[in-house]
Amino acid sequence: MIEPGSAYLTVTGLKKYYPVRKGIFQKVVGHIKAVDDVSFFINEGETLGLVGESGCGKTTTGRALLHLIEPTAGQVMLKQVDVGRAVQTDAGTMHRRMQIIFQDPYGSLNPRMTVRDIVGEAVRYHGIADGKDLDVYVCDILAKCGLRPEQRFRYPHEFSGGQRQRVGIARALAVKPEFVVCDEPVSALDVSIQSQVLNLLVDLREQMKLTYLFISHDLSVVRHISDRVAIMYLGQMVELAAKQEFFDHPLHPYTQALLSAIPVPDPTKERNRILLEGDVPSPQNPPSGCRFHTRCRHAMDRCRQEIPRFSSVGNDHFVACFLHQK
Repeated sequence: MIEPGSAYLTVTGLKKYYPVRKGIFQKVVGHIKAVDDVSFFINEGETLGLVGESGCGKTTTGRALLHLIEPTAGQVMLKQVDVGRAVQTDAGTMHRRMQIIFQDPYGSLNPRMTVRDIVGEAVRYHGIADGKDLDVYVCDILAKCGLRPEQRFRYPHEFSGGQRQRVGIARALAVKPEFVVCDEPVSALDVSIQSQVLNLLVDLREQMKLTYLFISHDLSVVRHISDRVAIMYLGQMVELAAKQEFFDHPLHPYTQALLSAIPVPDPTKERNRILLEGDVPSPQNPPSGCRFHTRCRHAMDRCRQEIPRFSSVGNDHFVACFLHQK
């Protein structure tokens, strides 16, 4: 699937299982398979959009990449450096190279610290700036994120939601990272503010030569910012393609259903809405074979028995579906 050394970030066989314990002795009786054998790559300077329903494993994938949570299995390579091993030997350097912007800007900011301290804490820790230079540095990074220098003395509760997210972005970018996981950074914001933050992320990507994993459940947002798009369902990746190819020629039935749900601004235009039946199965007891077969209108006997390979169908388009495999 991926030529060694051809990608900036390479993820192979990533898994994250959470044990389910019961009884007085807390015996392990099963596992919640939050992320189950996920593989993909991200090229340098691009944005990969990761989309799926709530609970499909998007956020867990993003945090496992950074080793904020320890993966059960799998390998993450950043410029041919094994992230798992690097975190064990020099966590500070690796976490400086890889940062995250959290979904909830208020919950991720310390309410007892000023913006200057929030943004400057990691800057001081990594020895990037200190003393008077730290103040100048913080003002500069806040300006890049659309905040005024005098706002550095304020506390998080004194900002609006959009401004708090800008503080979160400034904190992540203050240590000059190469790779940033954007974990639904605009989902908690008003639509008018969403566009401002998205445009800011695009501008910063160009200015600072960043690479993004952009996690979202909103395909319209992903279409605006991403170069390629990946779809997750119940802990597994089911489709990945370049943005235009993805939106013009979706292959997986789940992807087709998601795209059919995007609102169309023209009320006279006919829509062929694909309605999914049933609920998402439990990740503790996922269906055998293809995990989507319980809700798929094209399900065959083979789908119930075999797991489809996540493989290329040409044009850098990857899909896990027997409809497109021989």
